[in-house]
Amino acid sequence: MKFGKDEMIQKTKKYVKNIFKKKEAPKFRSRKEKIIYEIKSWIYVLIAVYFIRSGIVCAYQIPTGSMKNTIKIGDFILGNQFAYGIRTPDWFGIPFTRKGFFIPHITIPTFNKPNTGDIVIFQYPLDPWTNYVKRCIAEPGDSLEIIDKKVYINDEVFEDPDKSIVNYDNILSKDYQERNIFPAGNGNKDQFHKIYIPKKGDTLYVDETNIQIILYVAFMDGNKLDYGMGTIYSGGKAIKKYIVEQDYYFMMGDNRDNSADSRYWGFVPQKYILGTPLIRYLSWNKDVSWNEFYKKIRWSQIFRPMR
Repeated sequence: MKFGKDEMIQKTKKYVKNIFKKKEAPKFRSRKEKIIYEIKSWIYVLIAVYFIRSGIVCAYQIPTGSMKNTIKIGDFILGNQFAYGIRTPDWFGIPFTRKGFFIPHITIPTFNKPNTGDIVIFQYPLDPWTNYVKRCIAEPGDSLEIIDKKVYINDEVFEDPDKSIVNYDNILSKDYQERNIFPAGNGNKDQFHKIYIPKKGDTLYVDETNIQIILYVAFMDGNKLDYGMGTIYSGGKAIKKYIVEQDYYFMMGDNRDNSADSRYWGFVPQKYILGTPLIRYLSWNKDVSWNEFYKKIRWSQIFRPMR
């Protein structure tokens, strides 16, 4: 059926008018019916807020100084969770507690992925209930090395971010093996031996130098591998290679000397990427007393973007 131009205009006007037309309040036959209606309305609102919070924008508080001075302790930020693809909720439970459970989720694909230099919000790989904010230093398929605190990506120097804190007057020796470094024996935070950042589809061949990396990546991929006597097993059978199932990233804090990051706990899998900081909506100076409330707020930081 075809409509003339005038008829189409009239139908459009009628449609717009109906949108803004004041709707009549619902009529209820009983108090019980009204209560049920109110409960349903609030459920719809809560579901909508939950999906918006999980997939589009979310508020975060910065409790540590690992990104100082780019993001300060006491900053409250809004995170853009649309940047790297909208996610459906992956956890359901009581807000602000760990009483709940993880649920299957999907991410609506996007062409954007974290790039070297981006500030990224992600779930801490060793404790997905906790969200971290760090800078993406290396992308999937990159190689990373740290020599005398200088970061090299694919053998080229990664320039320190403008507000980063790096003390080049105090550098750990090349001979010092730091505990808890990832992978074990890979030097220290200032002298970090060259490491490859896995990407989806990579084949990691089993040898003595990458056993810990393969076990970690497989665990992050959701696969259970066993290890014993220098051999990795899958389902009881020895394997000589592992196929990576998702992209990985290397994250570091701008406060280079005081940051627990990928140098210590490993790569961040793509599935744990949440978004990127959008703007500060509040900033507390925790060193100022509540008696000086006006000075406690860092007014110059509010509504400032982060780079």
